[in-house]
Amino acid sequence: MANFLVIIPVAGIGLVSLVNWIAAWNTQMILYYVTKPIVLLGLILYLVFRVPITSARLPFLIGLIFSLIGDIFLIPKGTRWFLAGVGAFSITQVMYIWGFNLSRAELPAMIVAAVAYLGGVVLIHLVVDRFAQSSSVSKTMLPFFKAYGALVLAMSLSALMCLARPAWSDLAAVMAGIGGILFFISDGMICLGKLDRQLPKNRFWIIVSYHLAQFLITAAVMQLGG
Repeated sequence: MANFLVIIPVAGIGLVSLVNWIAAWNTQMILYYVTKPIVLLGLILYLVFRVPITSARLPFLIGLIFSLIGDIFLIPKGTRWFLAGVGAFSITQVMYIWGFNLSRAELPAMIVAAVAYLGGVVLIHLVVDRFAQSSSVSKTMLPFFKAYGALVLAMSLSALMCLARPAWSDLAAVMAGIGGILFFISDGMICLGKLDRQLPKNRFWIIVSYHLAQFLITAAVMQLGG
């Protein structure tokens, strides 16, 4: 009976996610926008009612809440709404960075991550400037893309460094690392779309990678202790 009660909310979140992904694939925008925030709301409620919100989990809960706010802000069209969404997701990235780094990584991993981060920030700067030359995006948006890209990169590397954090089990560290990478990929596709570099069915790939990232990170966090 206890296992059944656990399966029901997981199946519900999975079903709503599937409906959302199908809506994204078929460009059914009303259904897409209705189901999108429900997925994050379900994930938040599942985390809150399934495990105690310890000091190790609190930053991730706050991050999920601001992800939900960001999802809602990104529904209306317009630059102001887009920037409001980016602002909310920026808080998410800060919360996740905080949460991942509550446990110290080994020094060699920190040095490698620092070098990779500096190189990644330079690469983000060059790519954004290069693609912006032939895109219709307002050049005033470029600093926001670069700053947010640097934040997401820091979060992704922090997640990957869980492999070198004693407080994270092997399974939790792998899930967190993959989740961090998928989050970076999802937001990277959003940025490229704004720079007129879209994949076919771009919205579908963005939302699938985003949801999988949140699922994996949340599942990893649920395995943490206090």
